[in-house]
Amino acid sequence: MAGYGHAASAQAGQTFPHAPATVRHRKWLAALVVAAEWLALAAGTGYLCGRTLPRSWQSLNTDFPNYYLTARLLREGYNTDRLYEWIWIQRQKDHLGIEQPVVGYAPNTPFTSLAVLPLTYAAPLTAKRVWIILSLLLLGIVAALLHSLTGLLWRRIALLMVLCFPLHRNLLYGQYYVLLLLVMTLALWLYVRQKRVLAGVLLGIGFGLKIFPVFFLLYFLRKRDFTAAAAVLAGSIATVVTSVAAFGVALNRTYFLQVLPWAMRGEGMDPYNLSANSISSLLHRLFIFEPEWNPHPLMHAPAMFAALHPLLQMLVLAPAILLVVPRDMRPQRVLLEWAAFLLGVLAISTLPASYHFTLLILPVAIVASVLISDMDYRSLAVLLILYLGICFPLLQTGFNGSLAVLAVPRLYLMILLCLFAYWLLWRQEGHRFEFGRERWAWSGVLACVMAIQIAATLRHQRGVYEHYSMRLTTAPEVLLATEAIVHHGSLKFIAMLADGYHKGERSEDKIRFDASPVDQLAMTAAGDRQWIEGSHYESRIISVGSDPASNRVEAENAEFPVASRDGKWLAFLRSEHGTSRMWLRSLQIDVADKPVTAAAMDVWEMSFLPDDSIIFAASVKHGLPHLFIADGNGDTRQVSAEEARYPSVSPDGRWLAYSRQQDGVWNLWLRNIHTGEETRITSAHCNDISPAWEEDSKTLVFASDCGRSLGLTALYRQRVVP
Repeated sequence: MAGYGHAASAQAGQTFPHAPATVRHRKWLAALVVAAEWLALAAGTGYLCGRTLPRSWQSLNTDFPNYYLTARLLREGYNTDRLYEWIWIQRQKDHLGIEQPVVGYAPNTPFTSLAVLPLTYAAPLTAKRVWIILSLLLLGIVAALLHSLTGLLWRRIALLMVLCFPLHRNLLYGQYYVLLLLVMTLALWLYVRQKRVLAGVLLGIGFGLKIFPVFFLLYFLRKRDFTAAAAVLAGSIATVVTSVAAFGVALNRTYFLQVLPWAMRGEGMDPYNLSANSISSLLHRLFIFEPEWNPHPLMHAPAMFAALHPLLQMLVLAPAILLVVPRDMRPQRVLLEWAAFLLGVLAISTLPASYHFTLLILPVAIVASVLISDMDYRSLAVLLILYLGICFPLLQTGFNGSLAVLAVPRLYLMILLCLFAYWLLWRQEGHRFEFGRERWAWSGVLACVMAIQIAATLRHQRGVYEHYSMRLTTAPEVLLATEAIVHHGSLKFIAMLADGYHKGERSEDKIRFDASPVDQLAMTAAGDRQWIEGSHYESRIISVGSDPASNRVEAENAEFPVASRDGKWLAFLRSEHGTSRMWLRSLQIDVADKPVTAAAMDVWEMSFLPDDSIIFAASVKHGLPHLFIADGNGDTRQVSAEEARYPSVSPDGRWLAYSRQQDGVWNLWLRNIHTGEETRITSAHCNDISPAWEEDSKTLVFASDCGRSLGLTALYRQRVVP
């Protein structure tokens, strides 16, 4: 297949009867362009080699430790069922000695981490360095594929790469978008060579790395290429099967029931962060009030978000689908359709970070080759301006209210780039373009999809924003607040800050945090003492009293302490490869600690009953968590048929508060311990977890991610007993 760049070179070499002065002018102009390209390439390469690669080489940054940690836990045989829980994965990070203040795996797929699995035999920084070298080698393969597909000169392909600031971020953070760029480019290279099954399977594997490649299923269906569509499904199923085989059913169930739906709404991370420059983040900022993350929206109108989000997404993506010409397999047409479709999918991404736009290299190379082939240099200049504008580092802004629309320039440039690609597709089809029966049918299908999305979002929003009056404010720097206890009239909790996890205390509307050199991940209290889990290379429980001289290590290799209300017993967990066993320590007599549960039972949380028996949440053999009771004789029995966690017994011993999962979210329930009667406390489509009782045995303090992102909870207080 002749590339567009080769065609342009041939045309440029022809002789035309121009005046000598005009010919000389064009030669000087061409020489000036070549010189500018070489200068820009030298500058970009200098920045890459002189700044980006040294910084990438010297330190771990944000994302790579998440993939490395997950893959290493898998390789070392850990139970990864709780991988998406922020505190659980932080604890594993501490124990493995990974120098990163905060880690978290959401909203990535479990399959994503398999790409770095072979690197986990090395230390984290060494593994990242190998990953950087591999990424550079993969870039070389991408360049060769782009040259084969488009015929662009090598220096122009290299120029697109080194001027792509998202690529620099990708290398700095150790992200995997170079790998994904290779997957997308190789799939296209195979497809234009009629290797449709291989192309489809490769896109299905891409679905395991990032959800959006599965959208190409729509492209193939619109193309009436059912073979490629079936191959995408087969590849996607293969990634799911591989993920289940590697990580088990429980973790993948959590991903599909909880992580994926939240990510599709833009709530997998901070949904109000305008640095994402997405339709989702802009609409969240304009129309949804959140007391701490978004206190000044334009208006609180969640229904506006529910309607506008899918509508705007569909308006951006629909032309990429409708402009596809069924069964037209001309390489020129396929390349441009592929580029336009990829741009449309990127533009509607809910929470794109800067490094996501590493993928722009592929569609921009294709569009540039088309314009060079057509000798349309004005349009080429427009393309380069849009490309550089999208790739350029954006200033962070704090615009609120209606001014938020000024804070997302990359979103507008991406939409303009999509429209530019759609215009090229329309121009290429020319007078043959007709909005016939088939396009009307597809428009109806897309409208139905949009209506389903609107209905699903409205269903999710029911009750989510109704209880902000019960919110307990903490501090703007708190990213997560949970594990609350009420002790001597003050509220204590575990807070995630930018530098790790600290014990926080809220008293008389004043907030203070412990200045601990290690992560503080759990705590309990009884009488005049507190017990705090400090996590580093191992977890240990520190006993803290009113006199600092009385502080001491209570238990080594121990986590998640829970004290009995009478101060006689301390229950805690000891973990082996991610599976936790409950142990019991006497706080009054010097006897050996004793295990309460069998080694095969994975204990997650617990609470003491008045008779010093323990109600706890646990799973058996990677199953779902249920509630159990262990009595003083060591006998254990199950007390809940439903999936349940976070038990908390009231001070008077009458009530049990706990969380039950239904429809992919955890809501609070109340159980009368004496009668067994149960009442549902919360019902919003978000997670209400970790209840703790106040001294009156009538009021709960709990953590909830309502109106926030998945698992990044705030604290609420609610009276639940009349």
